[in-house]
Amino acid sequence: MDPKYNRVIISCMTRYGKTFCVALGLLLEILKTPIETPIKVKRIAIIAPSNDQTKILRGYINEIISNNVYLSNMLDKSKGASPSNRLRSEQSKQCLTFKNGWEIRTLTAHSGVNEENSAPSLMGWGADIVVLDEACLIQQSVYTSRISRMLGDNPANSKLIIIMNPWYKDNFAYNAWNSSDFKKVHVNWQQALEEGRTTQAYIEEQKKILTSYEWSVLYESEFSKETRDTLIKYEWIQRAIHRGKENNLSLSSNTHLVYGLDVAEQGVDKTVLTCAHTDGICYKIVNQTVITADETMPCANEVAAQISKSDRIQIDSIGIGAGVHSRLKELHYNAISVRVTEAPTQEKERYLNQKSQRYWHLRTLFEQDQISIPNNTTLITQLSQIHYKITTNGKIQIENHNTKSPDHTDSLMLTLQQQQQTELPFMFAR
Repeated sequence: MDPKYNRVIISCMTRYGKTFCVALGLLLEILKTPIETPIKVKRIAIIAPSNDQTKILRGYINEIISNNVYLSNMLDKSKGASPSNRLRSEQSKQCLTFKNGWEIRTLTAHSGVNEENSAPSLMGWGADIVVLDEACLIQQSVYTSRISRMLGDNPANSKLIIIMNPWYKDNFAYNAWNSSDFKKVHVNWQQALEEGRTTQAYIEEQKKILTSYEWSVLYESEFSKETRDTLIKYEWIQRAIHRGKENNLSLSSNTHLVYGLDVAEQGVDKTVLTCAHTDGICYKIVNQTVITADETMPCANEVAAQISKSDRIQIDSIGIGAGVHSRLKELHYNAISVRVTEAPTQEKERYLNQKSQRYWHLRTLFEQDQISIPNNTTLITQLSQIHYKITTNGKIQIENHNTKSPDHTDSLMLTLQQQQQTELPFMFAR
């Protein structure tokens, strides 16, 4: 527990012992305070996504205490039972209390019934040291609204320790990993091999049986550039950005403007208008504009001010989008209704709905280098977080692992014209 670092993030090869090392570090911090000179209560909070996951770190702490007489004697045990039974009784509780004033409490980051009521068990707790285990599996909303507040009782000296396997980029752990405010502890398989913590034969065996994504997360201990079943690979996105920067996407002479409009429900997400040049095959994305108006009529008027009546605009006409579409039609704009939840217009045995059909078209454009995009951070992030799965009926279904609607990518998807799509044969991505 180096006093120089109040924010620490740890990513190590699986089974390296990172959680056990944190357990040792916590108990060494407790040992710094003698029983003879107890302090005002200081609290350690151990938080994991589920109760079973909190038991891993808590189990290591219990094991170390059981094997150390001095630590065992420091526990403020219940009276009236044998020493061994008192120790077991104390270790089974959610809170371990030590005679020198320290406490260790385990909590779970389970979500509540809705995002506003997520992780209610964390409300009201503060801590001097907060340890997050399997942090990439804890929701961003839980960290923002619950966990970060726990450090506020003593903000100058409180410590946050993040332990993770780098599964997902769409949460606070990824941001922490890239922040200069955190001390990074990174141990990959090469270092573990040099230290004698694993063998070359075992490493080679694991590399053969794991996907590249799993290998990157579990043994390189790094955030992968793509995830399992990622719809659009990161390298494809980077190529599309480069084409946009260099302005070298070739279009035929027969080009026209086309727009896609994703209309947000009032107070939720954003309404985004995408503008593209296309020859019906390739798409050069010009820009994406956030429409600020919330109400139907003002939204339609704001959109109308940015396009000409001859330009094709494709609108998701589910919910409030239906009113915007109707208003633009009344104003004699070339507005096309798209209902992404309806049955696909092509290959009905392959796609679950029009959303999956359109997104697979978008994937094809990126894979075949038929699209260029601006270097827009929001768009890039949302593109990298779109996933797909195969339903029990063998159809492609689109998934978004983030809690918010991917308004920029939905708007981009709506820009595409389906009738001239040329698709690659379907293959599972790995």
